[in-house]
Amino acid sequence: MYQGALQRELLRVSIIILAGFAVGWSVDYPLYGLIVGLIVSQIFSIRHASSIFKWSYRQGPAPQDNGLIGYAADRIIRREKTLKERLLNQAKMLQRYNQGIEALKDGVVVLDSVGHIDTFNSAATRMLLLRKNDSGQHITHLVRAPHFVRYFRKADFSEPLQFDLRTFSLQVQITEFGVDQKIMLIRDVTERKRVETMRQDFIADVSHELRTPLTVINGYLEMLTDMDVPAPLAKALAQMGSQSNRMTNLVNDLIQLSKLESASRERNGVVFNLTNLCEQVAGEMKGYSDTASVIVEAEGRLMIDGFKDEMHSALTNLITNAIKYGDGEQVRVSLTQMERGLEVAVKDKGPGIPPEHLARVTERFYRVDESRESTVGGSGLGLSIVKHALEHHDAELKIESVIGQGSTFSFVIPAFRVGEGVEAAV
Repeated sequence: MYQGALQRELLRVSIIILAGFAVGWSVDYPLYGLIVGLIVSQIFSIRHASSIFKWSYRQGPAPQDNGLIGYAADRIIRREKTLKERLLNQAKMLQRYNQGIEALKDGVVVLDSVGHIDTFNSAATRMLLLRKNDSGQHITHLVRAPHFVRYFRKADFSEPLQFDLRTFSLQVQITEFGVDQKIMLIRDVTERKRVETMRQDFIADVSHELRTPLTVINGYLEMLTDMDVPAPLAKALAQMGSQSNRMTNLVNDLIQLSKLESASRERNGVVFNLTNLCEQVAGEMKGYSDTASVIVEAEGRLMIDGFKDEMHSALTNLITNAIKYGDGEQVRVSLTQMERGLEVAVKDKGPGIPPEHLARVTERFYRVDESRESTVGGSGLGLSIVKHALEHHDAELKIESVIGQGSTFSFVIPAFRVGEGVEAAV
């Protein structure tokens, strides 16, 4: 088709030029005739070009021509028709997507590369109290919860974030897609948190109620143990006392875990000396084992902003576990300043933990070796307590273990909780 249009265009130009040349030849001015023919052909070309230019701006009809101009106009009309059909289909598809997003109960917010809002659905409007004219605003200017702001600025979206915002408890997951774009999914977990709070309150209440009868039982057992009783009864009393003490420890751990779970992460912490706290806990462990010793290695006076009682509990559980499962060997506690924060590591020289158990040792009541657990005691809640205490310090427990060489339990307190700025606040 293009070849035919080109041939017709060349034929038309040739006819006009030859006609001018022939007229000039007839009056003995062939050169002038040739020039006139060229000028006339150019006038026709300019006229056709002008018509297609006006048509492109919708200022006239499409040029009617059987040459290149007509061919080009026909191709443009066909391409425009195809493009309109595609745009219409894409608009319908986009409308369906928008309707689907609007139908979601979860909030959806689309962000650009730096965090400015592109679009959002009605669920996000309800949960975040967004307005129509909030498009273009930075998300941290509208959602100012400290945990969310830190989560967004950190730009590590591998794990979802749960935080409280006004009357809502929200879970946020951010995923990058396309070219430097992010989609933020927001789920209302208020009801789930309410049920979880009820469960925690139930455990706390039951644990508190068990304290009184256990205290009475322990008192009578101690009284009976001090009396002269037959050997079989003495053995039974010893076993009863051991199990009663174990239950008391379990109740105390449950109460402590319940307090950690219900404690708000939005509360203000205090500035304290972590080096001194580690040395204090190491001193408290001296009477725990006859053979094990605890060595604290620290780079000077290290201050952090956090919750001293919770950190004391976390360190106590980690060091106690290292002594219990470290076969009475030396336990080493090291504090190392890093670029991303302060690393605290508790290393033992025990038998180690098999790899298949590492992912589950922080679960409640999970035991690696039931037979060994019966000899060393323990409630199975120690590492759960550590996990929750560290979460309140924006830290995560990391476990490394090699069979036969021991285990290392470590965590990193982030830089914004450590250093000169914290020390200056003392």
